[in-house]
Order: sequence, then C-alpha cells, then structure tokens
Amino acid sequence: MAGTSNTAALIEEPINLALRDHQKTAEDWRFRALVTELHTWSERFRLKFKLNTPIPAIRIERLGGRRLGHFRCGRNGWGLNYEIAIDRDHSTSDPFWQAVGTLLHELLHLWQEVHGANPSRCSFNYHNKEFRDKAAALGLIVDHRGYTCYATQNSPFLDLLKEYDVNVPPLPPLEEQRTRLERLGSSKLKLWECGCPVRVRVAVPNFRARCLVCGCLFAKKDPS
Repeated sequence: MAGTSNTAALIEEPINLALRDHQKTAEDWRFRALVTELHTWSERFRLKFKLNTPIPAIRIERLGGRRLGHFRCGRNGWGLNYEIAIDRDHSTSDPFWQAVGTLLHELLHLWQEVHGANPSRCSFNYHNKEFRDKAAALGLIVDHRGYTCYATQNSPFLDLLKEYDVNVPPLPPLEEQRTRLERLGSSKLKLWECGCPVRVRVAVPNFRARCLVCGCLFAKKDPS
C-alpha cells in the first residue's frame, strides 16, 4: 500500500478492531482507561490531520532503553499488523500530553508505511526526511535519531490538545528542549537499531549483530 493516495480506501485489520473493543471493556485490566484514551486520541489524530491510516494495535509495555514508543513494521509475533507500543512508565508517570505526543509520532510511522513515497521498512533511515517533514507540519520537531521536540508556535498538535482542554505547560524554546534531550542521550550506552525496529543499548563501540526477525544488521543511532 506504500505510496498510495492519502484518500485511498483503507483495508482495516478486523483483529485490531476487536482488540480495541476488548481493551475498552477489560474491567480487570489496569491500563483499560489509559488505552481507551489513547484510542480516542488516535481517532482524533486520524480524522483531524487526515492521516487516513488503519486502526493500530495499541499496547502498553515496558520498552526499556529510554524508548518512549515504537511502531512495528509488518506483523508482530501474534500476527497483528500496525502495532504501536507506548512505554509503560512513560504513559503512566510522565504528563499525559507527552504520551499523546508519542502516540502521534508513532502514528506518523504508520502513515508513512501506508501512504509515504519513501517508507523506511527494514532500513536504517527510520526517521527520514519525509517522516520529519510530515511531523514538523503537525508541530513535532524530530531529528534523524527520532528525538522529538515540540514547536512552541503554529503547532496543530498543541492546538488540538488545547481544543480538548489537555493541560500543556509553557514549553521552553526548541534549543533548550534539544539540549535536554542531548543530556538524556549522553549515556555511554549507545542505541542501535535494526529494521523492525528493535532497539538495544550496548557499551561496546563496534557492535555487530543481525536481527533474526528482519535480517537487518543493527545500526548505531546515537551520535559518536
């Protein structure tokens, strides 16, 4: 479906619709209310920003390695397509608007997979120019490593949050946001990523490993 018109008819995954309904009614599940809200925001983004993307399979999981979320290209181990995962600690401990921002970031990977001219499936250019330009148009300033800052002006993302009374504190200038992210990323453990993408952090400078799922070599994502 890559490269199709953004008004093309969608082919939904029936299991994703059933999973969404199940998540909303699983009363003994601690993340029921949270995931219900994320599905609500997913729908708002899809409609307001005309993403025309299928309904994702959203899960809450401890991702590790300071990952806030991920989008999995292709089917996961359960055979589900369009998987979006949000880190458990991020979604429950950080301000809710940041988890919603992570959700939009991952939805844009889904948008690119379905509609983009240059989808990054099984490549090391996961946050390529097409992705970054699309994100910037909505107020998410993403660098080539996937670090995300938020535009403080002319941001459709922040405007939509305001429309639904989601509290966002005054944001610092972009350079200050970038400096904070650089500090967080200055650990001796460096991030490597395959094409799925699975991400790992290791301290060795010359990490050589191949993903058994996608077959891609892991590539270093952090600056040297």
